[in-house]
Amino acid sequence: MAISGVYNFTTLIYKQAGLKPSSKVTLAGYKQQNDLPIYQPGIISKLNLVLWIMPEYNYNISFCWKSITGKIVKPTDEDFDETDVECWIEGLKPAEYWAYAGTEKKQHPFSSLTLSFDVFDFGVNMNLRLYASASKYDLIVDNLNKTISAFNETSEGKDRKDGVVHNWAWQKEQNYINLSIDTGSAGLLIIKKILMQLKVKIEISKVEIDL
Repeated sequence: MAISGVYNFTTLIYKQAGLKPSSKVTLAGYKQQNDLPIYQPGIISKLNLVLWIMPEYNYNISFCWKSITGKIVKPTDEDFDETDVECWIEGLKPAEYWAYAGTEKKQHPFSSLTLSFDVFDFGVNMNLRLYASASKYDLIVDNLNKTISAFNETSEGKDRKDGVVHNWAWQKEQNYINLSIDTGSAGLLIIKKILMQLKVKIEISKVEIDL
């Protein structure tokens, strides 16, 4: 089922909640944690979905539609009259989402690491600027490579239970190391792992995290 115009999901969620799909705001690729099936056919049909907002917010919502003439329109239907279909989203809480989706500077979830962290935003593709003495650069790079490689290897051995990092690259700047990382399905778990390893092994003066 492909619904265009004012009734597609992207348009509805922006109209009702002010959110635009991105690497930070998307539909999660898993079922709601309840007994509801993902697809519920009927006079009012529903797709029971999970709205995912980086870094760790999940909320159940339902994409609903009905035919004005009473016909049951299935998600697999391609040939149907769009003017006969009404669509809406149930369960949206815009104010609550914006508390998570806002791009203001925030410390969560790294404040417990007792380091100076400037966290500007979260996303699948992230940049970490690690400030330290130039004499520590080689140690930092070695630690980054080993930590990420070990994380992927361990997760692969557990059927990717913790996800995997897709790729990463680092660059030495004048007073910091810049790590560009596509966290893939590992999400913030790998970021926490990296920062904890650095905290334990290397003296870092400040960390900036940004999209």
